[in-house]
Amino acid sequence: MNTEHDPHQTLVRARTLLRSHTTGTLLCDGTPYEALYIIDPSDGALVVSAESEMFEADDCVLVIPEDRFNAPIRVTLSLKEEPESGSTDRYLAYHQRQQRPRWARGKIAFAKVDSGGVADGDALMVPNPLNASISSLCKRLNNDPKALREVCLLLSKVKIEQPVAVGVDEEGCDVRAEFGVVRVQWPAPVPDANACEEVIASLLGGVS
Repeated sequence: MNTEHDPHQTLVRARTLLRSHTTGTLLCDGTPYEALYIIDPSDGALVVSAESEMFEADDCVLVIPEDRFNAPIRVTLSLKEEPESGSTDRYLAYHQRQQRPRWARGKIAFAKVDSGGVADGDALMVPNPLNASISSLCKRLNNDPKALREVCLLLSKVKIEQPVAVGVDEEGCDVRAEFGVVRVQWPAPVPDANACEEVIASLLGGVS
């Protein structure tokens, strides 16, 4: 069987691609806007900042990581205004600035990946299974900045002078750097917060 178009494999790839980036080009009725985004760990929706006219668009597509012919994923969204909340605070923790004057929550209709497969939006928009433990897991990572720096270099091949872990899920963690957000994949997915804690302890201990 060709797994490139297998629904499960398409869903897994779409979720990994969404998590691997935090930037894209948001096309609103064809008008391009540079976009910074996060995934809300409570429900899997995307949080972005927006201009007023973006809410009036009939067609919104987030092309990740930028609008180009061979972009690995294109996510069709419906935008709804979002009040200031824990989700917008998390966006600021990731990006440290609000690009545009209004907040928006993007509900995913579907996502098309570069294999040609299409992932259903409801299947993509699921809560982060580590949501309740994100703060404590990030704190554990940030307790040893030197070791976190070495983990980023080891697993992502990126040198970060002042790394700050801002997000964690079962596939990896998001680390804020001076130049943006770096994705650090765990050696293998973790089933729960306890297993994630063990992986973090092993990684930090292994480079200390």
